[in-house]
Amino acid sequence: MNYLSYLNIKHFKGIENLELKDLSNVNIIVGNNNTGKTSLLEAISLLQSQNSLKTILKHISRRDSAYLSKFELFLELFPKQQDELKSIHINSIINNKSRELVLKGSLSNDLELDSVCLKDYNQKSFKGTISVKLNEESITKKKIELKENQSVIENSSYDIIKIIYITPYDHFKDGLINKTIENIELSEKLKIIELLKKFDENILDFNAVTKNSKNNIQRTYIHHKINGEMPLFSFGDSIKKVLTLASAVINAKQGILLVDEIETAIHKNMMIEVFKWFIEFCKEYEVQLVCTTHSLEVIDGIIMSMDEEIDDLSCFRIETYDNNVYSTKFSGNRLKDIRTFLGQDVR
Repeated sequence: MNYLSYLNIKHFKGIENLELKDLSNVNIIVGNNNTGKTSLLEAISLLQSQNSLKTILKHISRRDSAYLSKFELFLELFPKQQDELKSIHINSIINNKSRELVLKGSLSNDLELDSVCLKDYNQKSFKGTISVKLNEESITKKKIELKENQSVIENSSYDIIKIIYITPYDHFKDGLINKTIENIELSEKLKIIELLKKFDENILDFNAVTKNSKNNIQRTYIHHKINGEMPLFSFGDSIKKVLTLASAVINAKQGILLVDEIETAIHKNMMIEVFKWFIEFCKEYEVQLVCTTHSLEVIDGIIMSMDEEIDDLSCFRIETYDNNVYSTKFSGNRLKDIRTFLGQDVR
């Protein structure tokens, strides 16, 4: 079920050359701050579509949505040392097929006419190509142009594989949860409610409710035995995070789920309980998990959750030396020995 089995990233943000081999069904990414863990997830997210610039912009703006300009965010994808000529190169094996994605081009200042002031001004633009090879055979090469202060208009591109990317802040938003509630099956909902009851035994149900009919704004509400119908934002962050993770798994069915800082908002006393449920949920929905963490409790919780399927777990430690990024892989059994018998820290 490990859809993504190999990854090689070149010239992406702070990653000059990083290779991950033999990814498993469940993959934990660890390492110090600023070693490229989040960049690794973002690079994987770019593999979702055939050659869509819009998909790339959608994923890169997830974590840095405070940026006003997607153009500036786009330029942040390229290493700082690259000047006008820029390139990104990602090799992967997905569903046993090798895929090479190359994004390259150049940055320039174009002379534009301001229609309001009727005078010329310089506007930055990126012109280049996105090319894709499948099993070393070229299948597409598309010209792209992205201009400062202009939106991207293009035809949609079909997905290579379903990829859902969760940032450390997504549990503050209702969007993914509401989308999931609209299509959720009763059996799925009951499983999630049982987990929520571990945080608050008085939780009976949850629904997406339209409270502002004029703007058609939906909000997630929880039906509470004592307090009645309450908005999700009035509950603790752990409940929001659990609902977000559950929604992400359902939406990533038979695909890849990327979760950055998976421990965010979950109290360490609930780690084992939550991740035992979470790993089982991923297995049921045939979801390959790639997550980052700084928490030993998360690592231990996932190890305990894997039980006899420990071979389906891998841990990759990301490290930097002399501005280069390297990875060290621990198999599930090795990781279990390090934590259970030796008590050592793999972070």
